[in-house]
Amino acid sequence: MNEQLPENPFDLPAHYRITVTGILDNSWVERHWGLASSLVEVRDGPDQTLLVGEVTDQAALAGILAALYNMQHTVVSVERLDPDTVPARTDTEGEA
Repeated sequence: MNEQLPENPFDLPAHYRITVTGILDNSWVERHWGLASSLVEVRDGPDQTLLVGEVTDQAALAGILAALYNMQHTVVSVERLDPDTVPARTDTEGEA
């Protein structure tokens, strides 16, 4: 039997963009999850927070989503980013 690995293995690191309603503290997000965050102002609705960064595997992603749920933030979207389009992080990102 000739088995092939899935195109996107769930147990490997990947970069994600997660959008949630509400405002999350940038330093808390960086410290706990290692993700960069930015505020998105929505004209006709609640502000949103955009989280971007590498997540170690899909179990860690599930943990992040569960934590957001427990903090009562609605998850608007979760997008796995193409590794070729992920911008390089600078040393100053995430500093307050």
